[in-house]
Amino acid sequence: MQRSRPFWEDAYDDLDGPGAFGPPSAEIVELAKLLPPKSCILDLGCGDGRHATYLADHDFFVTAIDVSPGAIRKLQYNALRQGVVIETVVRDLRDVAIDGNYDLIIAHGCLHLVEHEHSSRLLREMKAATKAGGYNVVAVFTDAIDPPEDLQPFMRGLFREGDLVRAYAGWQIKKSCSYVLEDDHPGGIHHHHAVDKLVAKRPDSNSA
Repeated sequence: MQRSRPFWEDAYDDLDGPGAFGPPSAEIVELAKLLPPKSCILDLGCGDGRHATYLADHDFFVTAIDVSPGAIRKLQYNALRQGVVIETVVRDLRDVAIDGNYDLIIAHGCLHLVEHEHSSRLLREMKAATKAGGYNVVAVFTDAIDPPEDLQPFMRGLFREGDLVRAYAGWQIKKSCSYVLEDDHPGGIHHHHAVDKLVAKRPDSNSA
């Protein structure tokens, strides 16, 4: 069944309901233990803030960007309830130009929603904007299996298995895995996704 908008927008509209994508991922929880105090973090495609609010609650400086006004509204609502401060931006990733100097940049579950020309550019900019010794966390859907029918119109740039490792040649690969994810979302929606996930550390030298 095709939908005029993806299921996560319904979850964003429900301010007091559960997050669209559950709790923060394990790799973000682990990195929060390793990052220097007051680290600067960029969360691309942040959704309703499962990572941004967790990291802000650990006293990091977080900038969170998403194309969805509903996502940012729910993120701000949850941040206010938790008493944390997050810089938020509503912007299409295709219009985002990454600059700055970050300890951690996250692109978790969003780069496959834009065309390859944009995801390739964003990956290059993410790497360039990461401090020596800093981290990138990237999770994407791949074409190893077909995307769910209801999400096909939104999957503009599925990756191939191994694309992320190739993109981070020269970095320290802390985690790289490919797997099939089964997940359930609010509204009784069940999905299967082929996922590539990578945690990479920029070398302590100035090389990228």
